[in-house]
Amino acid sequence: MENKIEIKRDLVHVDYESGRYQTMKEHSENVANYAAETCSLSELKILVTLIGLFHDAGKLGRENQEDFERILQYGDDTHKHGLDHSTAGGRLIRELLKEKSVSEFISTVIYFHHEMGDCINLDNGQSLQQQRDEKQVDYDWIKKEFFQIYDKEILEEYCEKAIQTYKNIEGKINIFHKESEISKRKCGNRYFFMGMYLRLVLSLLIDGDWTDTACFFQDVPLSKRISLEEMQKIWNECIENFEKYMSKEIQNNPSNGNVLNTFRQEISDLCRQAADKEENLYRLTVPTGAGKTLSSLRFALYHAKKMKKKHIIYIAPFNSILIQNAEEIRKAIGKADVVLEHHCNVVCEEGEEDRYRKLTETWDSPIIVTTAVQILNTLFSAQKSCIRRMHTLCNSIIIFDEVQAIPVKCMELFNLAVNFLTQFCGTTVVLCSATQPTLAPIKENNICECIEMAGRPEKYADAFKRTDIKDATELYPGGMDIEDLSEFVREKTEQYQSTLVILNTTACAMNTFQQLKAICPQEYALFHLSNNMCPQHKLDTLKSIKHILKEQSKKIICVSTQVVEAGVNFSFGCVVRSKAGLDNVIQAAGRCNRHKELGRMGTVFIVQMSEKAEKLSHLQEIRNAQAALQKVLEDYKNNSLKFRDTLDSEEAIKSYYLNYYSQLRTNETKFPIDKQTTTIIELLGENKVGQLQYIRRNREKVKTKLPQAFLTAGQAFEVISNDYKVCVVVPYNDEERELLDKLSQDYLEIEEQRKILRKLQRYTVGISEKRKEKLGNAIYEICNGEILVLCDGYYNKEVGVVDEPNMELQML
Repeated sequence: MENKIEIKRDLVHVDYESGRYQTMKEHSENVANYAAETCSLSELKILVTLIGLFHDAGKLGRENQEDFERILQYGDDTHKHGLDHSTAGGRLIRELLKEKSVSEFISTVIYFHHEMGDCINLDNGQSLQQQRDEKQVDYDWIKKEFFQIYDKEILEEYCEKAIQTYKNIEGKINIFHKESEISKRKCGNRYFFMGMYLRLVLSLLIDGDWTDTACFFQDVPLSKRISLEEMQKIWNECIENFEKYMSKEIQNNPSNGNVLNTFRQEISDLCRQAADKEENLYRLTVPTGAGKTLSSLRFALYHAKKMKKKHIIYIAPFNSILIQNAEEIRKAIGKADVVLEHHCNVVCEEGEEDRYRKLTETWDSPIIVTTAVQILNTLFSAQKSCIRRMHTLCNSIIIFDEVQAIPVKCMELFNLAVNFLTQFCGTTVVLCSATQPTLAPIKENNICECIEMAGRPEKYADAFKRTDIKDATELYPGGMDIEDLSEFVREKTEQYQSTLVILNTTACAMNTFQQLKAICPQEYALFHLSNNMCPQHKLDTLKSIKHILKEQSKKIICVSTQVVEAGVNFSFGCVVRSKAGLDNVIQAAGRCNRHKELGRMGTVFIVQMSEKAEKLSHLQEIRNAQAALQKVLEDYKNNSLKFRDTLDSEEAIKSYYLNYYSQLRTNETKFPIDKQTTTIIELLGENKVGQLQYIRRNREKVKTKLPQAFLTAGQAFEVISNDYKVCVVVPYNDEERELLDKLSQDYLEIEEQRKILRKLQRYTVGISEKRKEKLGNAIYEICNGEILVLCDGYYNKEVGVVDEPNMELQML
């Protein structure tokens, strides 16, 4: 019979190569202290301290300790996977705390630090606490060992403080809920906000746990976050550099006398003044081209300094805006090293790949520039790497640029997240847009009242009026076909010299581009932009377009999908926009006569495409937007004074959103989940589906105050639909071919492989499964099937991915 290995130590981590080990006391205290020091909210510090001390108690079990001893003696291959180490800690704290609400909260965080879960199982109604109570663990042994390490009386003192802290948190939520009900605005429910608190504390635990574990295995001291003193110094330097940069820009800008610059400066000054106020929720509602990015950055820098904020987080809806604005932010603050740009197209310097990856997991950088997808995943995804950085949002400033682009299904989740951050986390949020969706209230889960940072939006409407928006939807009964639109665009280009055409579908844009190629004179410059093109192709195309527009050397037409609608800094004499939402039309108008350089009004035509041309039957969101805009167009036709004789007025925008919300299906703004016949709002709130299952199972009322289905909600949460999640590397240029050659080399180091894969993101296009099947053998696999590559001939230098190789248009 095999001899039992003698248990000698309270181990939590072991390293076979060096023979080093880490004890329970060392690790748990490191995690508790790190999490408490990192925590920006003083009321949570005692909770995260307790959680840090108890989270790994289960590792004291005899089976776990034997596993550690085996690894030390025989190597990592002997590790026994799947051992439970979270259940015992949760049960210990429940026994010690006794007070049900807070013990349930803390134990749930401990249970989830290994893997996010549901508090009530949606299939069988079993509660998380029931499931953990039934689990067979070495509980009595673990309890005895744990209290040999820690003084029970000291822990009981911590528990008393934790009970009081938790009551204070409940009190805050109750006061907010009552005030919300009294105001009749309805800004959220108790369950949702307590769930967000739980996620926040879990974030601190995961970050502390992962950080200490990584430091142990790397044999380095426990790292520290940037201190508030260091952060203040950074804000001071950034402000000084920013003001110098802006002064220089004014001096060097040849259009310095442009009347718009006077108003841009006024908006910037108002944002600077707002920075001194102790408010947490602002709207910056100014017309397109009014300098929102730099004005909001100026606010954020001064506000961060005055209010001692930890981070400035700038959010954009699309990578095209993000790349452009990240560069502008770096130039403006003169300290590129304090800006973390987090999106899939970032290419790291030599040797920086590993550091960059760590920073994207923690966001431990003064200024973070990232996408709406990344921040919404941070708030709602079930992935632990996303949850880990949530606490970074506390005591920070978050700027949401082009906030109108948040998907409609995410609307109420977004509103509630903003409310949580601003009302409970000491975070300041700025919502930037020319077309604020928050102007029109919804039935429930509204955003809290916002302060207009630059005053009433109509103040700048006349100054920034650069276009006339014309309703051309009735020109062709039944809508325009591709040929009709192409003739219309050619005619307008003869009149205005440059035309931007924005259509609702990629196929319609592609067909229109091909038709224009057939009918336009050769001296025309024709361009196409869509998500059929890889990011580098889009950037190169934008550069060419800007050059021709600046030189004014020839007539130019660009046919695009809405990828150019927000944040792209170019200016055409005329824009033709296929009917969509009024927000789309106004954003499109921002690409016309942008700096009033025409000396007259630019013209934006709203056109109606035929069903045959655009095929929108499966695109419900666009059809809803069209219907809402159609109502505005009809009202405008009957009484234009109601909208101050212009379709881009605040009155028109508010009317549009009221129309839009009124026609939505039940729960459409609550992120519906068809498979569960519920919504993410419901799963992260009261979770009636789960509660009903609990009652059926237990034949009693639900006793838990945490009924949420966090895992189910997090797994279902997806900002961008899964339709285009098949990523294919396309044959765009020589660099892409060289990268693929390097990737196929044997024995490539992990960091070098990651660097190549990141660089290849610039040459990647997302396609649907259906399209992948259609392309068939035109797509091949490399790296054991992990990377998909498109064959030569199926990528066109003008339009991107094509389904059939066109020999005339093939790349050379």
